[in-house]
Amino acid sequence: MKRMAQLFLLILFPLVATELVFAQTQPNEKKAASSQEPKGETLELGKSYATLRPEQARLIDGFIRSYNATTGSDLVPQQAYDNARLSIRTTFDAVTHALLNAKMTDSQGKSLGRAIDLVAAVDQVMGEESGARGDQQFRLYVYLKPNAVDILSRSQEFFRDKDNATYHKGFPISYRLKKGPPSIQFSISRDHKLSDVDVDYRASGFPKGLLNGHLTAANSDVRAGNNLALHDGRWSGLNGWWRDVFGQLGSGGSAPKETATERLGNIPMNPGVKEDQGVDKSAHDFLQSWVVGKQPNKSVAYLSRRSYPCLEVLAQKSTQPVPQGMIRLHTMLAMQKFSDSLGAVKSVADVFEPADKWSQASKPAKNAYSSEFRLVSLPVDMGEDEECVAIPAGESSKRSKEKYFATAFRGKNGDSRNKVMSLLWAQDGGYWKIIAIRLEDSSDAGLVPNNAALVVPAAEEPRNIAGDPASVKDITQFYQTWILKRDVTQASGFASQRSYQCLSAPSEDQKKLTPTARIQSALEQPLTRIRPSANLSDMMSGVQPVNDLLRPVQQENFRAFAIMAVPDQMADSFLCQNRHLPESSPDLKAADAKYGPYYLTASRFNYGEEQSPALLLLWTKEEAGWKIVSWAVELP
Repeated sequence: MKRMAQLFLLILFPLVATELVFAQTQPNEKKAASSQEPKGETLELGKSYATLRPEQARLIDGFIRSYNATTGSDLVPQQAYDNARLSIRTTFDAVTHALLNAKMTDSQGKSLGRAIDLVAAVDQVMGEESGARGDQQFRLYVYLKPNAVDILSRSQEFFRDKDNATYHKGFPISYRLKKGPPSIQFSISRDHKLSDVDVDYRASGFPKGLLNGHLTAANSDVRAGNNLALHDGRWSGLNGWWRDVFGQLGSGGSAPKETATERLGNIPMNPGVKEDQGVDKSAHDFLQSWVVGKQPNKSVAYLSRRSYPCLEVLAQKSTQPVPQGMIRLHTMLAMQKFSDSLGAVKSVADVFEPADKWSQASKPAKNAYSSEFRLVSLPVDMGEDEECVAIPAGESSKRSKEKYFATAFRGKNGDSRNKVMSLLWAQDGGYWKIIAIRLEDSSDAGLVPNNAALVVPAAEEPRNIAGDPASVKDITQFYQTWILKRDVTQASGFASQRSYQCLSAPSEDQKKLTPTARIQSALEQPLTRIRPSANLSDMMSGVQPVNDLLRPVQQENFRAFAIMAVPDQMADSFLCQNRHLPESSPDLKAADAKYGPYYLTASRFNYGEEQSPALLLLWTKEEAGWKIVSWAVELP
């Protein structure tokens, strides 16, 4: 049998992009008549395809052409857009409207075009998605033009923000529009090809960033609160056509709740197994859904966007490359064809078996499905080397503590025994997802680093540090005073005068207040949303370090707040007066890092069913004891 080898070719070689997002329509749709309604500013622009601006229609048209080429359908753009869920249309309209109106110029004032000119094609539009985090809703995933990052870096209107470390997994490079909110954010993949684009309507400073829902979906939902007014205040002309739709639906002017989480082909947004159930169960569910359950759509949900560059490289060998935007749909169709060819299958082990060869640098991991696939944990360096886009060596000082696992299996019959499929897994949004795929001859099987001679021993988990006892005492007293006792007057005494640099420009009613009084007011606001308790850990939770050089400090309240020793060489980058400076990436080695004068604390507050963004506080010793010299709110 050659079915397994043929499957690998079908899946891996022709692929370039991902899933359809607009209409919940199956292949072979009948063509709908195109509307002849003229476009114009007097119409409810964005409500229907007929009222889209030419630049918006171009993106829809290109997407539907790719869909039709992939599926053999004859769907028309009007049908796709007009049948889409309401939140899909409002998101597409709001984000592209902002991009249309965001003009860019270089340092000499020469035009660099508009932000929408950076977009080559649509990959996915995320509206309201049940069970998804706020940074996974109300945004566009797009393919960028080859020169997009260069233009953003030259633009006076955008600035390169700190790299995304906690949110926007797979899209670390961040550019934000200046003078917001509202502001456009481009979160970009390392290969500069894909971007997560959204509009931030909520302020990001302290305390507003902890209170105004910046971490929630409402931050990017143009329909929420006064977001439309904020949008039109910066980019006029959006007009809020959806408010009339709300009235027609009898919802009293509020957005109707949407619970849809699936796309064309019934591909779920999230896999069926959550992260805490184990990577072995996730890998089993991927295979089980595919060949036993005959539901490859559920298997495709395990593919992360981080796997796309691997597929693009393999696609170069194909004579029939898949258009941008079609990776997941095309993969599902290929997997369905293979699954159907097998007939009835009782178990995964009837089709696949574990690969029998593996790199010695990897370690076997706990695996309840050892008869189906081999599962190993990979050292951090090896995992990073096997990602589709390698992390530059110069960024070693800020690598996240990602956990990597790999599975390897082959078909049990025929020529498929000579092919091994290796999948690299990592955590993404509460799930284990596939971030890289390799297809190899059995003689070369096993994930091995691309540059084997450069392999170094696996990076260790950040080593705990005892820390200064006085710092732990003062930091603990601050949180107990502020959150437990709710004494903002005494808590404000822990703020150094150096931290006043972090205060934003005062509003009219704040101009007569002293900096201390403004800090007290800021400390008071989160308390209104935190339910009182006798235990700090009931009201807040610690956020663990994501940088190798931040060393955790051992302390008994670690569940409520994390304390991390900061290298002296990195401390300046945390100070508010340095936030406007371009991101620098010194290649600081662990052996050269010096600790002692600075500590960073990180925590989130519990607001009932949701948590706040992370509040980061930088501490150092002054004459009166340990003081807060800087603060920041870690945002999506």
